[in-house]
Amino acid sequence: MQSGISVSQELQDAFTTFNANTSSFCLPVTITGESLTPLSPIPFNGTASSPDSFFSSLPAISSVLQPKTPIYLLLRRPTSITTTLIALTYIPSNAPVRPKMLFASTRSTLTRELGSEKFASTVFATEEEEIVTAEAWRERESENSPARREELMGDKERELEAVRRAEAEARNDIGIGGTFGAGSGSGMRVSMPVDEAATAALKGLQDGGLVQLTIDIPTEKIILADNQSGVEAGAVATHISSTSPRYSFYHYPGSDVVVFVYTCPSGSSIKERMLHASSRRNAIAVAEGEGLKIEKKIEAGGPDEITADRLQEEVNPPQNVGAARGFARPRRPGR
Repeated sequence: MQSGISVSQELQDAFTTFNANTSSFCLPVTITGESLTPLSPIPFNGTASSPDSFFSSLPAISSVLQPKTPIYLLLRRPTSITTTLIALTYIPSNAPVRPKMLFASTRSTLTRELGSEKFASTVFATEEEEIVTAEAWRERESENSPARREELMGDKERELEAVRRAEAEARNDIGIGGTFGAGSGSGMRVSMPVDEAATAALKGLQDGGLVQLTIDIPTEKIILADNQSGVEAGAVATHISSTSPRYSFYHYPGSDVVVFVYTCPSGSSIKERMLHASSRRNAIAVAEGEGLKIEKKIEAGGPDEITADRLQEEVNPPQNVGAARGFARPRRPGR
């Protein structure tokens, strides 16, 4: 399982009961520790077998929704022919970054372990109105709506799309496309323990030095991945992993500029992407705590995008383009 979260026995039992009890309208599910766990079910408002009972029961879901807290909702929907189950993932747009990514990367695990064949559709929502209003559900059923197109995706496509949305939130959190100064970003910084070797390497970063940090996934700890000295700008890419995410701190030669480079190759696992994207602010804070002044930031899919020209452009931008762009995605080679 990509996120490391699994369905608890408690949820398996609650889901079995939910399936058997046709008077239950909704089974809310959350993540507790490393497990998916159930909350108290919500009964139908009215006759459970009536198709209209689905719409009349929707407002009751508000009782388990919180403005900044993701949650899964397993819904029973009676129709004139049969009854179907819907797996809905609610990730509020203003939720902290790490819960967003955790719930996004676990949503397919929920349906897979409970039995994908038992769910007629899956739904992704970011606002309460998308869940509790009949109008939103009727719009969702339109063949041309974005939500309908998402329902037609495979589990893997939906999972990756949800993580991409959460990663976009993480980029906004640390000021992509804008200036980077004290207090930039407004989202949550995920706090992780940091290995002493990592802090020592950052503290000792000298002109031409390249310090790389990464996250040890089993322990969720920031550790030192590599520490090099005398690295020319054109050789930076050769030291960065092409298979795993890295936080790289490069002291540009002949200057007082330290460039923060975040790389996240497309082949990285969902959990690697989730943890590294949501912890970038923390990595920067660790470096600043060791006395480094991070003014330049680059994000890239892989090391091939970190060229000498790109680093030079970031450190010494052409005079006719104004101030540096902050955290910008570099152009791919050849473009």
